[in-house]
Amino acid sequence: MGRPPYIGPPTYETIARRFSSQSDQQIYFTRKRQEEAKERGEFVDIHDIARNPNDYDVLITDINYNILKTTIAEELGIPYLSVATECQAKEVVQKGNGYIHGLKYRAIVSFIVGYNGVARWVFFIANSVSPLTYLSTQVLDYTKKESSLLFGLG
Repeated sequence: MGRPPYIGPPTYETIARRFSSQSDQQIYFTRKRQEEAKERGEFVDIHDIARNPNDYDVLITDINYNILKTTIAEELGIPYLSVATECQAKEVVQKGNGYIHGLKYRAIVSFIVGYNGVARWVFFIANSVSPLTYLSTQVLDYTKKESSLLFGLG
C-alpha cells in the first residue's frame, strides 16, 4: 500500500507528490522549516538545503595553503589571492580555467570572490563531496583585512 498520490489543497508538497512516486525527505524538511520560520515572522532562506554542514567534514590532506600559493598558482597562471580588477570581477564566466592536481586527481578551478568592494582570485576544489561551497579561513581573513585597510576600518 502506498500513500495517496494527491490529497488536499494544491501546496508544493501535494503537487510534488502528485508527480513523484518517491518522497524526498530533504525537500520535506526544508519546506517544513520554511513554513515554521514564516509563522514566526523570520527570514526564509530560499537556498537552504536542510543539511548540516558538519555532516560533511571532508579531509583534504594533499592540498594546503602553501601548495595553493605555489604549485597550483603556477599551474593555473594566477597568483593565489591576487587582486582582481573590477572588470574581471564583473565578467560573467562562461568557461572557467582549471586543472587536475596530484595523485588524488583533485579538480581545481579559479574564480573571483568579492567582499566589501575587494575582489580576489580564489581556487576551489570541485566535486569534493561537500553539498556546500566553503571559503578557507585564510581567504576570509585576507579579504577582510584588505577591505578594512581599503575602507579605513582597521
